[in-house]
Amino acid sequence: MVNAAVGGYGRGVTLQRDPHAPFGSIAFDQDPARWMEGSAAFTRPQQQRSRDALTRIVASAVALFSRNGFDTTRVADIASDAGVPVGSVYQHFADKEALLATIVAGYRACRMREIRELCTSAEARAASPRQLVELHLDIVFSAFSADAGLLRLIERKRLEDIGVHRDQSAANDIVATLIADRLVERLPERDADELRRQVHYAHSIIRGAVVWSVLPSGGELGQGLKVTDTDFAAEALKMALRYLGIDE
Repeated sequence: MVNAAVGGYGRGVTLQRDPHAPFGSIAFDQDPARWMEGSAAFTRPQQQRSRDALTRIVASAVALFSRNGFDTTRVADIASDAGVPVGSVYQHFADKEALLATIVAGYRACRMREIRELCTSAEARAASPRQLVELHLDIVFSAFSADAGLLRLIERKRLEDIGVHRDQSAANDIVATLIADRLVERLPERDADELRRQVHYAHSIIRGAVVWSVLPSGGELGQGLKVTDTDFAAEALKMALRYLGIDE
């Protein structure tokens, strides 16, 4: 399996790891304030006091949305948790929907930047086909291990909001394309179009299973579909390698 340490802000990347380590160990950036830097809707306040308040508002919103859900979380709850007046929230965001949209846009931009850094690194370009498949699965499992609450919220929102659905689908295509690009380079004897198609199918199928493993707030019941279950990841790897025709 692949160990990939990434911060998205100049940290190094390594694709060597303990072969017995579980998937989901990529150190994605967990600072919501850093996510906001990539949001098109983000306006950085000039005063430090206002910047600190905004940072607390965003961190509280992420925590409460992820833990309690979007519908049950009130703006007053976010303000109280952040230690600011309710008016401070509305000073930066028109409403709760605007706050969530800004967070999601920043989160997605940050993750895409980190994943692109991983997949275009010198080590990724030199990786074996198996290592690239491991990297692909590690990206998926790491995101849903670290960001389960927020991703659960995004996946639920995409069922009712075509914009969220479109943006999330585009992000999925980017991830699959980045991995497919590397595999096409490493497997020049394979039909490139067919290999790309297979990578996109593998991504959709495995990510879909991972989504379902976190979509219910208590997790999927029964055996074999828990994002923290190492057997789940190991079996997903076997299936991906066999489907893609890559030596196990």
